[in-house]
Amino acid sequence: MKKLDFLGEDGRSVVVAIDHALYSWPCRGLEDRRKLLKRIASAGVDGIIASYGTIRDFRAEFAAARPILKLDVTNLAIGSSYAVSEYVMAYTLEDAARLGVHSVLNYIQLGAPFELEALKQSAMLSARCDREGFDYLCEIMPVESAMYPDAFAAEAIAAACRTGQELGAHAIKTTMPLPAETIAEAVAACGIPVILAGGAPAVDREAFYATIATAMAHGAAGVAVGRNVWGAADPGAVAERLAGIVHGERRAAA
Repeated sequence: MKKLDFLGEDGRSVVVAIDHALYSWPCRGLEDRRKLLKRIASAGVDGIIASYGTIRDFRAEFAAARPILKLDVTNLAIGSSYAVSEYVMAYTLEDAARLGVHSVLNYIQLGAPFELEALKQSAMLSARCDREGFDYLCEIMPVESAMYPDAFAAEAIAAACRTGQELGAHAIKTTMPLPAETIAEAVAACGIPVILAGGAPAVDREAFYATIATAMAHGAAGVAVGRNVWGAADPGAVAERLAGIVHGERRAAA
């Protein structure tokens, strides 16, 4: 298996997602991208999911953190809710290469009315990434629907992970299953790194960290956290705490 750009030497990864303003506004905490990027990069995160414009205009602030270019777009939502909405490819691997980016991402919603087109887009992207030497992180998540009445169920998350691997993804970003230890089923089903999304802002941060620790102990390869990092009073401190959980306290303190 290839060494992916956004994984640490231990095969694990702390990714921060800051692409939210591409499809949702307001994003309290994302107003000053330069300041945020400098803080989380200095905290030792492995990768940052971002839009084309952010990577182009703030590339220096990523420092050693690997940029992961979001290739698809959807309708802009005003407010805090993320409705089920079709995502369509808007950028290409040529665009990624021009930015000096080696990893790309797109989003599939399993159970949505437009699932089949999203699967087709991802299959084509997987093949192109292999031909042209890019790392492909497939964000694939069940959404509440007739097919997935419980979008957090272990079976639903395992189905998402296996589907992403079958499409040709090199790693998966998906929903944290409930309970967290059932991520072991998804990891066993797909055989490639599984990185878990941070989800909605946590009411109890210690419980949030404990859930991530449990998932890591059961085979997850890392986390991709957005709102729970940039929406925090001290994003860098949260990123450092995540590094301690994912990579071990020794690295976080280095």
